[in-house]
Amino acid sequence: MKTLLLTFVVVTILCLDLGYTIKCYKTPLPHFAKTCPEGKNQCYQKSYQIGKFKYVSKGCAVKCPKGYKCCKTDYCNK
Repeated sequence: MKTLLLTFVVVTILCLDLGYTIKCYKTPLPHFAKTCPEGKNQCYQKSYQIGKFKYVSKGCAVKCPKGYKCCKTDYCNK
């Protein structure tokens, strides 16, 4: 009985999401994502061009910076 109770407690702890944080891409490459720190609950993306080169900036933000595209779900800044 104690084993069953201990198993239940461990499974409950593993399944709880204590303090949800969003996950955002941090580079144009799809395999590089990060869990945002607490309080940064938006993903951002901005593309800009300098000469012939196109750059993309991605990451986490508290507020959406002016001129950036922002979203509030996991991996939404593709």
